[in-house]
Amino acid sequence: MFALAAGKARTGAALDNHVLTTEGRVTLIDGLLAAAVLLGLLLNTTAGWWWADPASGYVLVFYAAREVREIFFARH
Repeated sequence: MFALAAGKARTGAALDNHVLTTEGRVTLIDGLLAAAVLLGLLLNTTAGWWWADPASGYVLVFYAAREVREIFFARH
């Protein structure tokens, strides 16, 4: 996913396409969120850290709340 994000960003910059550049950033964020969940699950399974999986869920909640704030309260 990270290679795809880099490719989208690079191609968007080369074509001066702002939509594709933004899509590259969105794909990067998707990859980071997926990595956070995977890390939480791995730490829970391998190290027995029961709190790692819920903590990774809070990463998703924090990001979602930030996006909601941006959508509803941003001044355009």
